[in-house]
Amino acid sequence: MTAVQAIAPARERAAVPLLVGALVGSLCAGRLESAILCLAVAVVAAACVPARWPSRAWLVALVPSTIVAWVLNLYLTPGDALVGPRLLGRAPTAQGLRLGTLLILRLAGALASLQGLRAAWNPQAAVDRAARWLSPFERLRVPVREIRMMLSLAVRFAPLLEAEARRIAAVQDLRAGRPPRGAREWLTRRRAVALPTLVGALERAERVALALEARHFRMRPAAPASPVRGASVGWTLAAVAVAGTALLWRG
Repeated sequence: MTAVQAIAPARERAAVPLLVGALVGSLCAGRLESAILCLAVAVVAAACVPARWPSRAWLVALVPSTIVAWVLNLYLTPGDALVGPRLLGRAPTAQGLRLGTLLILRLAGALASLQGLRAAWNPQAAVDRAARWLSPFERLRVPVREIRMMLSLAVRFAPLLEAEARRIAAVQDLRAGRPPRGAREWLTRRRAVALPTLVGALERAERVALALEARHFRMRPAAPASPVRGASVGWTLAAVAVAGTALLWRG
């Protein structure tokens, strides 16, 4: 049973618009208050889905870079000096502390929203929803159908590409006979994995293009939303209010 099928329709109708609104609001929030609001909405909506915790790979990639960004904001932003250790002759500032905290809140809100949407939608459903929402922009010559087709192919073949990269990495480790020692050997091993993976991805893309051409594939518009699974007007307005508050309250 997929994640979309396991969620009650009423709960999804309430959670999905709020998650989208919290995601948009977290990306454009300019004040601590609006960032905290978006984070709270994202956490509550993600808990209702329910969403899983981020994977270890996500945390390993995000936590160190977030800490570095917070420290850089703390010491490189000019403003009122705070009492604290100096770094390269620079003192921490109150403005830097505010901007660094705002960055962390925005990233946390966006991550919580994404985890909730991952639990509510499978990748193909997310692409279809996005294409449906962006379909009015086709009148402005925005290539919505082309973007939808490219994203659909990407989400279908991304797991295959990851599996191929892992297989090539395992083969390279077996050929070397031992784990890499030092940063230089690690980079050499990663380069030996990246090139065959890139070549395999290009060959797979060429085969898929030939198969689509042979079947006379044509781009189709996104299917209309189902009235059962569509979001209610109230929850949609609430999501618009959350995103609008974060977007307009930036001063």
